[in-house]
Amino acid sequence: MAPPSQHPAGPGAPAALGPVVLRFTALPEHVRTARLVATSLSRRVGLDTTDVEGVRLAVGEACGRAVQRSESAGASDLVEMVLTAASGVLVVEVVDGAGDDGVESEEVAMLLMEGLADEVSVTAGPGGPGGTTRLTWGLPTDPAS
Repeated sequence: MAPPSQHPAGPGAPAALGPVVLRFTALPEHVRTARLVATSLSRRVGLDTTDVEGVRLAVGEACGRAVQRSESAGASDLVEMVLTAASGVLVVEVVDGAGDDGVESEEVAMLLMEGLADEVSVTAGPGGPGGTTRLTWGLPTDPAS
């Protein structure tokens, strides 16, 4: 019987994936699709069930935030979600074109994302302040552990 195939990065190393890019109209109904894509990728890179659920929830908050900002600012730009998994880290970036929409109701979403992801940063995007949300999770080095 042939030995199981090894990933080029070494035994037990999660595969490098991405970038996976999803662009969608800033409508609440598209947030579910973004969560499904993120959930699928996080399973594929070897996150455990608890972390997969954390990715799903945090991505939902980040995309919901982008949709809310876009609606509030009247921006017609697409929301973009880019997922990559490499060098032991899963990175999800959600970008909107809203700029500074003046919305102060993001506190709960930010707290939730900070509690679910290993790292969260919000920086300027194409429209200005606060337009890019970056979420990161460390990947397991050995899926068996």
